[in-house]
Amino acid sequence: MATDVKYRTDDASNNNVIGKKAQLFPKKAEVDLSFENLSYTVNTFSKFKKVKKEILHGINGNFRSGQLTAVMGPSGCGKSTLLNVLAGYSISGSSGQVYLNDSLRDEKQMANISCYIQQDDYVRDLLTVRESMTVAAHLKLPTTVSAVSKASQVEDLLDALGLSIHGDTVTKRLSGGQKKRLSIALELITNPSILFLDEPTTGLDSQSCSQFVSLMADLAHNQSRTMVCTLHQPSALLFEKFDQIYALSSGQCIYQGPPNFVIPYFAERTIVCPPYHNPADFLIEVAIGEYGTDVLVKLADTTKISYIKDHNNCHLISGDQELQLENGTCLKNNNIADKKQTFKSKILNKPPYYLQAYHLYLRNVIMYKRNKSNLMLRVLAHFVIALIFGYLYRGVGNNASLVISNMVFVYGTNLFLVYTGQMAVIVSFPLEYKVLKREHFNSWFTLFPYMISILLVEIPFQILCCLVYIVPSYIMTSQPLELMRFSYFTIFLVVTSLTSQSTGFLCGATMPVKVSVFVGPVFVVLLSVFGFAIRFTDIPAIYVWLHYFSFVRGSFQSLVYTLYGFGRGVLPCSDEMYCHYKNPMKFLTEMEFAQVNIYPEFFYICFFFLCTYVLTTTVIWYRLNKR
Repeated sequence: MATDVKYRTDDASNNNVIGKKAQLFPKKAEVDLSFENLSYTVNTFSKFKKVKKEILHGINGNFRSGQLTAVMGPSGCGKSTLLNVLAGYSISGSSGQVYLNDSLRDEKQMANISCYIQQDDYVRDLLTVRESMTVAAHLKLPTTVSAVSKASQVEDLLDALGLSIHGDTVTKRLSGGQKKRLSIALELITNPSILFLDEPTTGLDSQSCSQFVSLMADLAHNQSRTMVCTLHQPSALLFEKFDQIYALSSGQCIYQGPPNFVIPYFAERTIVCPPYHNPADFLIEVAIGEYGTDVLVKLADTTKISYIKDHNNCHLISGDQELQLENGTCLKNNNIADKKQTFKSKILNKPPYYLQAYHLYLRNVIMYKRNKSNLMLRVLAHFVIALIFGYLYRGVGNNASLVISNMVFVYGTNLFLVYTGQMAVIVSFPLEYKVLKREHFNSWFTLFPYMISILLVEIPFQILCCLVYIVPSYIMTSQPLELMRFSYFTIFLVVTSLTSQSTGFLCGATMPVKVSVFVGPVFVVLLSVFGFAIRFTDIPAIYVWLHYFSFVRGSFQSLVYTLYGFGRGVLPCSDEMYCHYKNPMKFLTEMEFAQVNIYPEFFYICFFFLCTYVLTTTVIWYRLNKR
């Protein structure tokens, strides 16, 4: 595990580094974020009835540019919910007004000037720090920015955030604090005006917490960014590092102002902090109701009144104001310049689709190369099973007395490649989705190039796995060594495996892992029954549609016809007196395969493949954009 290295705390150094960035990319507008009467409700179920539960209760607030604001409160008070609503991560169920410099928030504009870093550090574990930053720069910055400028931008940010000496370290080997800083660096590439962070100090020791909060303060002050983060219960040292505190209690705001005014503010309201007590702990104690619930109601009402007065006449309490402790009043701070009512933020043109797909593909290739053990295991598994199947069913392909055994081999081969195609992605994609959701929400790329990049690495590798299995097993089982039959046999198995892989993506994209690993195989087993375990004439009328729907059935019948159809001659009969299926056509007729037309079946499997990926992309798009 790499050791945390203290980042630069010298203001001149940081300003110099970020100054270089400003020369490369235009600085975005300074943005004050305010909200009025903000509420958020969710639907819950109680005794089999749908009940609406209100998480935020009509709160008001103002987060200013150039300040680091901490949203504090006990667990379950609505801190993360508030951040989700303000960032646009959760919209459904919210009400109220959110303003950017006194102009109503526009979602597209908000996405362009802000980014959201969630509590969990979802980064690409198999990329180095520099590779992660470089890919992000290519994806997020326009093509008008040269590669040299992008590389300079990456190095400047790594230097500013204390990650330059870890540039060649694989991300999974970083410490918790370094991963937090990398998460910020990835989003600072586009120089956002507003940065939201959910519980950024979770899992960090006291020294790392102090360094990280100081870093956030520097980022807020250097270019007048609006930095908003949630905290649970910081130490007294961390508490004093913030410019503003926004305290919540059960979805109500009970305080907004500088940290050094917390104690006198509550003392004026007869809530006295014990001597030598941590103000942050005191604030949490007030929020959980240790000083009475009536006090919380009064504090919430006072905060609303103060906000209304501030919005119309004056600013909220800030660090260089003289505090007046008259109930419901606040003073103007003449040192704070009035912001413009409206602002324009130039939207950076993202790279075209083909370039997005190209850079995402290169990223996937790098990660695949570094995940050699998993890839080699998949290839080895296909080869070992090919040897086992080839030995068990040796010689069945050219023996009239073993035609049924050969059909079982074909069925097992088809089912094996269906399962390996599906299960390889059905488990991995839900883990991939967590990173995808963060990157897509922060406008790294659009969904279509991402899906293309995934297929460009998964499909060739799955084809390789299929060939590793097909070639030895085909030869060992003495199947006909004819180019046409071998080609059709291979093509059908490969296309079927890829189609099954598409169902794995669909299950992984729509269900939790524990559900998808059950539903996916059950779905395949259901489809595999038709054509093998039951003949068409024996299928109940209610299930006939499943016979036609099953791509596994179409593949199996086409494989059998490929081996025994197309005018294949009489089969050798070994030493037995009678071989019932000496004539291959007799076998096909009894199995009801004689009328199989492999070409429509092939096009149907390809159609199933395309439809499944279209459906998968649609489902992922819906989940990513469901707010």
